[in-house]
Amino acid sequence: MPLKRVPGTLAALLVLAWAGHAAAESLAPVKIRYCHGYGCKMRSPVIFSSGDLLALKRILDGGKASPAAERAAISRADQWYERKAGAATGTSKDGAKDTYELFTPLSEIDCVDETVNTTTLLELLDRHGWLRHHKAGRPANRGFLIDGRYPHNTATIIEKASGRRWVVDSWVRANAEPPDIKPLDVWKREGGRRG
Repeated sequence: MPLKRVPGTLAALLVLAWAGHAAAESLAPVKIRYCHGYGCKMRSPVIFSSGDLLALKRILDGGKASPAAERAAISRADQWYERKAGAATGTSKDGAKDTYELFTPLSEIDCVDETVNTTTLLELLDRHGWLRHHKAGRPANRGFLIDGRYPHNTATIIEKASGRRWVVDSWVRANAEPPDIKPLDVWKREGGRRG
């Protein structure tokens, strides 16, 4: 059937073509800088291919049902991200709660690195519209030594419905293990001499 005989067909085709182009653009490869070596001493490139971005989207799609389900999906996305970045940057063997030493290898990651890296991931997810129940928040910190707690930083998310802030703290566990995800007010009360 010729296009001129069906009203709106051309417009519908243009809309579909544009939507397909927009979807393809949103999954165009992305290059990020992954911090490591303590205090972002190193910023190594990590490339997310279109396939990688699709994998992340699928992980987040598993959290559609509720804010709690989305926080679990964010945990899985962070683990996936650390596996990918660890392979690309040599940080796969980063341990839990690493602390600074005189000759700290560049493959180690402190809480500043972890905060920047996790915030980068959360902002990427937010920018693509894959977070339904949360949005990326500003980093948070706790501890001042004089209060008996080692200074510590973390990434945060904000639950859209309630406005409640949650931490996504991947420093507390080894590379690619589940991060702590808990309310910010709970996290702020925690922490000993080693964070």
